[in-house]
Amino acid sequence: MTAKVTIEDLLRELAPQVLGTLVRRHGQFDACEDAVQEALLAAALQWPDQGVPANARGWLLTVASRRLADQQRGEAARRRREASAAALASPDESVAPAADQARVLEQDDTLTLLFLCCHPSLSPASQVALTLRAVGGLTTDQIARAFLVPEATMAQRISRAKQRIKATGVPFRMPHGPERAERLRVVLHVLYLIFNEGYTATSGPDLRRADLSVEAIRLTRAVLRLLPDDGEVAGLLALMLLTDARAPARTRSDGALVPLAEQDRTRWNREVIGEGVALITRALARSPIGPYQRLDAVRAHLLEMMGDHAGAHARYQRAARRTTSLPERRYLEARAARLTGLMR
Repeated sequence: MTAKVTIEDLLRELAPQVLGTLVRRHGQFDACEDAVQEALLAAALQWPDQGVPANARGWLLTVASRRLADQQRGEAARRRREASAAALASPDESVAPAADQARVLEQDDTLTLLFLCCHPSLSPASQVALTLRAVGGLTTDQIARAFLVPEATMAQRISRAKQRIKATGVPFRMPHGPERAERLRVVLHVLYLIFNEGYTATSGPDLRRADLSVEAIRLTRAVLRLLPDDGEVAGLLALMLLTDARAPARTRSDGALVPLAEQDRTRWNREVIGEGVALITRALARSPIGPYQRLDAVRAHLLEMMGDHAGAHARYQRAARRTTSLPERRYLEARAARLTGLMR
């Protein structure tokens, strides 16, 4: 792996942590996000030549904090913003640490930032776009290309999402009790949507967009690190891994879908399968079964093997209606049509 790729991966991992800290201290999601983007750009330009700082997160936080202070300087509302920031921050957070400071910042605000990006006041499309931008670290152009829309359209979508959060006055904090469980459900659903869009693209000629499925897996891993005992998070990550492990054998050279029974299993990623099986085994042993298991297509296949052609036909049709992937829909509809003759 090259130094450039290593730095890019590090910046993508640190970006949501730094943004979360700034938003927790100062509010102003949109201004903080702009400041973090400037800090990331500075790091991308300086670190390859000067080396990665010992405390890379502290370096980014310092630079972003200075950029934010520059934005605020001279504005008429500076005093009100400072008062708001003081109310949000603890006393020892009132001064940004030095860029070379070795002290490890204790709090990781990635999960809180995810909760903010997936706030129920936003539409699902806005939740996905804002999550990829603020937590995933993707550029607006990358997100736009992934969803096959103009960059200006995606920029407007993300801007509206930020303004919506600002208008609703959503506090940057972890919810508690039933609200926390419900918000986590939304977060997992957004990550599931991102993975699905990558694994079975809803538009365009290609069956999958690997960059999105990889990003969904990375973000779900991050959530699991923060919530290691949550069976639903482990179950979702296992589902992603077990599904993505089959990707190399899933299409023919012409891009056509290869059904599961016809796939060359020697091309499946055994290491990823092993990780997914271990995760789901632990989750099933300690948590109730969640919503990310037992798909209609799987049930249809099992019913067909049992000889229940009518039941399998109904399940194949239901699965075809629910999928947003055109290649998958065609395959499922063909399976249902093949059973029609056997039902007569």
